[in-house]
This record gives sequence, C-alpha cells and structure tokens, in this order.
Amino acid sequence: MTDSADLSDILAREDWLERGFGAEILAAERALAAAKMPGLFGFHLMQLGISRRVSLYEESVVRHRFRISAEPGGDGCMAVAAPESLPFEADSIDVALLHHALEYSPDPHQLLREAARVVVPHGHIVVIGFNPWSLFGLCSLPGRFLGHPVWRSRLLGVRRVCDWLKLLDFAIDDVQYRVFSPPVDNERVLRKLRAIDEGAARWNLPGGAVYMVHARKQQGVITPSRGLRWRAPRFAAVPLATPSTRNPTLH
Repeated sequence: MTDSADLSDILAREDWLERGFGAEILAAERALAAAKMPGLFGFHLMQLGISRRVSLYEESVVRHRFRISAEPGGDGCMAVAAPESLPFEADSIDVALLHHALEYSPDPHQLLREAARVVVPHGHIVVIGFNPWSLFGLCSLPGRFLGHPVWRSRLLGVRRVCDWLKLLDFAIDDVQYRVFSPPVDNERVLRKLRAIDEGAARWNLPGGAVYMVHARKQQGVITPSRGLRWRAPRFAAVPLATPSTRNPTLH
C-alpha cells in the first residue's frame, strides 16, 4: 500500500486521463491497443498501468484478462500487488500490457524484469509510454518540479526500452507513435491539430507524445502438441515472486 500523498498522485493521474489533453492521449492509446490486441493469442493477459479505471484489452481475443494494481480499486483487478514483485510463477502469462507502468515505477528495471519473467516463451510484452523526445516530453521537464502529478515521472525513450527488452531475450516486433500535438487543454485547438496528428500517424513519425512497443519473448522451445488446453495462471507459493535466474544488467 502507498501512503496518502502517493495515493493522491495516483488519483490525480487517473483524473487527468479523463479530460482535456489526457483524454486525447487515452483515446489514441485505446486505438493503438484495439489494433494490436486481436493479433496476440494465449490464455492469460495481464495489464499493469497508470490507472485502475482503464483497461486497454477490450479487443483482445485472450479469454482471461485482468489488471494488477498496487492499490485497491477499479473493476477487473485480479490482485493488489507491487508490479515490481508479481505474485506469479515464471512462464505463466501470455500477454503483459504495460500502460505507463515503467515511467511511474520506483524501479522500472525490476518491473520490466518481472514482466519478462512471468511471460511464457514466445509470449508478448506491449509497452505504452510517454515519449521524452516529443513536445509532451519537453513540457514535462519543468512540470516535474512545479506541475501536475502526471509530469512527475521518469520518461524512458523508445531506444532504451527496446535495449532493455533485447537484454531480456525479447525481439522487437514494431514501434508506433501517436499524438503529435503540444499538451494543451483547449478543445478548439486540439480539434484543429487533429488533422496534423492524423498525417503524422500515417507516417509513424517518431515525435509522438506516446509510443507503443510490441516485443516477443525468444527463449524456450516450442513443444509439439495435439491441441491447446486452457491452463490457470500459476501463483507463486510465497507472497513475493521468486526472482528470475536470468538477471541481465540493464543500463
């Protein structure tokens, strides 16, 4: 459980996603996820994210979909747990969706290791993050000290996230960018800028406020089978997940 100050920040970030530029960001992220999720298969999909109110897996074909939260609250949460110590055994989750989980984590290295640990061989990690090399990222620099809690984050560039994933034996399938407008809350201005956003998105220019990285786990071998069977997610026998035996150094 977090203290009252941290909980206040969480609530403020959740509210931010529901109005103004935050709602513009979330709409773009929903569109990205809606296009990506139907192509990812398996038995279990886990989401870790910035908001207990938001799920981005509605279009997924995975039957068992749930969210893990560090704080209670929100429909669809399967468990309350620190994302840096997931309560699952290794190779239990087919799809891990990280919705701004890394930039608001006190230890993004460990969080990504945990996500990689619980994902099955040939499973998927999808990372949605704020891009530091964007108009949004530039505005976040002074906001970290004076502004809204949404600015108080550690923004991680796409190259760094991809390097970390590669060290964890993941291959990068694709990277997409969205929302190229400056972070303004004026609806009239945002409407005028949407045409620019749409054009930049068609070219997938790297200056979007948000990015989505899709990576696939490479380790392990495929065992031939006569058919797939549903399997329950395996909880660890102890309160905290057992650390992976593979623990590469991330920079």
